[in-house]
Amino acid sequence: MSAPVLRQFALNFWTLTTSKVLYRLVSIGVAMYLARALGAGVLGGYATVMNVLTLFLAFADLGVTNLVIKDVSRDRSRSSEYLDNFFLLQFLVGLLLIGLIMLTGLLAGYERLLLIALAVGSLGPFFSGLSNAYQALMNAHELFYPFAVIEVVCMMVFLAGNVVVVMLGEGLLALVAVTSVVSLVKWILGAFWARRFDMRVHWRMRLRTVRAMLAAGLPFLLINGTHFAIQRMDVLFLSWTVTEERVGIYAAASRLIFASLFVLASVGALLYPVFSRLLAENRERAQELYARGTLYVTLLSLVLAQLIMTFAPTIIGLLYGEAFMEAVHILQLLALFIPLFGVGLLASNVLMVSHRVWHAVWASIAGMIVGVIASPILIGIFEITGAAVAVLIAEAVAAALYLVWTRATLKLHLPWTRLLLGVAAVVVPPLAFVTAGISAGPLLGILSALTSAGLIAVFKVLTREDLQEIAALILRRKEAA
Repeated sequence: MSAPVLRQFALNFWTLTTSKVLYRLVSIGVAMYLARALGAGVLGGYATVMNVLTLFLAFADLGVTNLVIKDVSRDRSRSSEYLDNFFLLQFLVGLLLIGLIMLTGLLAGYERLLLIALAVGSLGPFFSGLSNAYQALMNAHELFYPFAVIEVVCMMVFLAGNVVVVMLGEGLLALVAVTSVVSLVKWILGAFWARRFDMRVHWRMRLRTVRAMLAAGLPFLLINGTHFAIQRMDVLFLSWTVTEERVGIYAAASRLIFASLFVLASVGALLYPVFSRLLAENRERAQELYARGTLYVTLLSLVLAQLIMTFAPTIIGLLYGEAFMEAVHILQLLALFIPLFGVGLLASNVLMVSHRVWHAVWASIAGMIVGVIASPILIGIFEITGAAVAVLIAEAVAAALYLVWTRATLKLHLPWTRLLLGVAAVVVPPLAFVTAGISAGPLLGILSALTSAGLIAVFKVLTREDLQEIAALILRRKEAA
């Protein structure tokens, strides 16, 4: 990468990641309050409501966001046309989602309190859809920092709102209402900032353009929706089969895992328009970025999973208290989701921005179908542990197909020797120490991390060139890597 590209990537990465870190910390704080002050049952109810809302939110853009980013990043003269039509489409879809969310709650037989919470929370996806139209256009122009700043502001609103809720001793309804207020603020600020870049909605719609957007966006809708369903089906299946208290125990662990994906997701979001451009302009650079990027992301995800697994008892004890210690083994098991997500992240990206997008769709659909079949069976046998296993199986199927089809259709390859050595360097140390009798906790975590770092150096999983490029990306060094 050239020095200007490195500096821009670093700026975008840090602004986006910082906002996500702060937001996730507040979200974890909400879970702590629910667990400690109101109990596992309320946490389970909150998790159920938020999973329904976020699941529909994944389908809200009808797959058009990825299409907008891909097309506008290649031809920026189409910005105004896409913004007008996409915004109005999001407005209409948002109204439809409110009805679908309520219908889902009624059909699922949720109690009255959860139905009211769904009604209040359904305004969140509506306003998020409106702000998404602006964010998609800015991302296509590789302007990530405006919405990174907006995310920080929204995080502050989220924090302030939740502090007020806690001080007043309110519960589920008030906490869900805060999320809708945050979405409203995000839309207002997004519209205001977009005007600074001459991005204005003119409230006009061309049916021909909308039809073309919907047709082209269908594969993106399917891949985003199905992959998001993989991450949310565990809590939904549990909410239909076990008590809210059991859902709360599971959610205590699952919320931590899926919240930890923000760093990997930030990398994927930043590289999405880059891959779109490079695959069209410079295939050699696309190959290099794919190989190195997957190596870096996979190692990062492995290390993160190792830390979570080894520190799991400490994490659960500090955040939720002794009453939730049953969630420790769920947290350790679900930590495996992180490297499964990481290894397939960039493969799914390049499939989506290439002419092989349907391969990514079928991979995600296959993973979801496997998960849907496995979930009720495994939950029936192993209860909440079965839900975790089903999610891992579903993600493993999707990730494997992403990698296979990227290699088969786009001829992009990975440094498998270094990847496998990296896996060994991270996996073997904690297994060896546990076999030696060291239990999960700070000692195991520290010893495993230090040993893994040494093995990564000895095996030359990361070369000097890799370290220089990572430093350039993170520290915004002036030299090109």
